[in-house]
Amino acid sequence: MMENTTKCLFWLWLCLRVTALSAQDQKMNAGIFPAAEVEYVKLIDWKRFEGKSMVTDSQQLAGKLLLNANKYALTTWWQERGFSELSQHGYLDLKGISEHRVRPVAAEAEALAASLRLGLYDPASVGVSEHEAAEKTILLIKSLAHAHLANTENGWGREWQSALWAGYSAFAGWMMWDKLDDQTQMEVLKMIRVECEWIMHDKGLPQIKTYRNRHGEIISPGDTGSEENAWDGLILTVASAMMPAHPQQSKWMEKLIFLTLNATARPSDLESTQLVNGKPLREWLIGSNINEDGTAVNHHFIHPDYMTSVFEFNPIKYFWLADMEVSMAMVHNIDVVFGGFADLTFTAGETITGGEVKAPGGTIFIQGTGDIYYPLGTDWGEGRRMNFVMFNSIAAAFSPNPAVRKRAREWMLLQGQEALEMQGRFEDGHTYMNEKEDAYKSREAWVADKATSTYIIEALQLTEAPRFTNQKIK
Repeated sequence: MMENTTKCLFWLWLCLRVTALSAQDQKMNAGIFPAAEVEYVKLIDWKRFEGKSMVTDSQQLAGKLLLNANKYALTTWWQERGFSELSQHGYLDLKGISEHRVRPVAAEAEALAASLRLGLYDPASVGVSEHEAAEKTILLIKSLAHAHLANTENGWGREWQSALWAGYSAFAGWMMWDKLDDQTQMEVLKMIRVECEWIMHDKGLPQIKTYRNRHGEIISPGDTGSEENAWDGLILTVASAMMPAHPQQSKWMEKLIFLTLNATARPSDLESTQLVNGKPLREWLIGSNINEDGTAVNHHFIHPDYMTSVFEFNPIKYFWLADMEVSMAMVHNIDVVFGGFADLTFTAGETITGGEVKAPGGTIFIQGTGDIYYPLGTDWGEGRRMNFVMFNSIAAAFSPNPAVRKRAREWMLLQGQEALEMQGRFEDGHTYMNEKEDAYKSREAWVADKATSTYIIEALQLTEAPRFTNQKIK
């Protein structure tokens, strides 16, 4: 009886909390975005990338992967989504507000925007003119922003994963900012503000999610919070990089660092006095989300796909694009996670979190090949490569250890080549044969997002080096 009463009181509190936040957001949105708000937006300097579209081997590989994803998006995917027809108001019909109605559209928008603005887009490879590609990209951005609940009653947003979808949408909008009409710019900004407030208030929950608490006790059995914390931070990342002089920027940055460090924290970090952006690491943390050896538990077993997810939404590229300093928090434990992939040996028959290790045993990254070993199998499909390609691109660019950088680069090329060969099976450039290779419903847009991040990181390395800082956020 007491337990039921406690649960009822919690849900009553949560409903009141969300209602209060909604009212607060409505009040703030009523006056927060006058025309002057647009002045906070800092455009990306695309001139840095002129003549640097296909230079290094890794950039060429990433570029081919992204162009194939662009080809699929502008042809088969566009038709299958029913985007050949506009609504009576001139927007695309997303046909719903759930994850697979919004997230893939946002991912394809950012993939196209990045390809166009970085000078990669090639009409000959894609089979669609650059003008048409740009028009479709703008239409995707326009439709996503307009369909958000900040701009349309009962629209998408303010839910479990919406900060991620908004982050993709906002990033696409930022990249194409000077091509957007005034109304779309305003609607993008309203979307950003609502989702930032949602995350600043922990989505109406008592606290962010962690796998273990400060005492090392597992409080979220089988389900790390690393991915969720990382994707929640994405909208704060885009807002902070896009509007560095915004009055809320320092608060967004503080929250972003908090989410990033908690996403990548190990149990031992809870005792660390290492200074990170002005205060000891342990003071940033409320728990931990990865194991000491760099592995992560999700879906109730040690899951290689979710070891990469800690870094899938890594903020570095956004601040690098904005020519801003990058917090040292953004590379926390990257070598530890790489070690979990490359050096941690699993022995067939041993029992680990989630079950018994499958034959033949070994490391997750396999020396000399782009194959992936899943110690306990996987529930998504063994055809996934792009998350590992993207992770290794990040490790090769930002690890402080030269040996890690070298090894990560080698695996990035091997795994990327496997992904490219998968795309080569199909005329329209898509990656997967069927759900057996990847069961995720929006798997092709997932590939596009990872290819986008990889290409941006590879392209940025041909410009100036990133500037890391460990100073306190002001």
